[in-house]
Amino acid sequence: MSPRTTKRRRRSKGQPAAPGNGSPATLLSQVSELVNANQALVRENKELHSIIDRVSHAVQVLSTRPRGSQRRLQEPGGRVAGSRTNGGRRRRRRITDPASLERRRAALAKARQVLAERRAAEKASQ
Repeated sequence: MSPRTTKRRRRSKGQPAAPGNGSPATLLSQVSELVNANQALVRENKELHSIIDRVSHAVQVLSTRPRGSQRRLQEPGGRVAGSRTNGGRRRRRRITDPASLERRRAALAKARQVLAERRAAEKASQ
């Protein structure tokens, strides 16, 4: 195949690229708009970086926290999730099921017996 040749057009020196684009006032306004847009983007970038820092810090705290029954999730304000703000204790619903009531009473009696045995063993060892 034969190589294609391209024609290049030359602009005459007396004509600007587009009418009105080359005036100093227009260029100044365009540069001002670009500077303002750049400043807005810089502010937004700072905000996004601070959000990323907070999230990565929270992830680091959660990943270094020990896993187990002692772990409690905290809200961002530092309060324990689910804690009462008024300091009052949570009222439990009354147990109405007779079978679960009996199981609870038996478990409490067993726990009391174990505690009494421990106290007796401590007293005997002293």
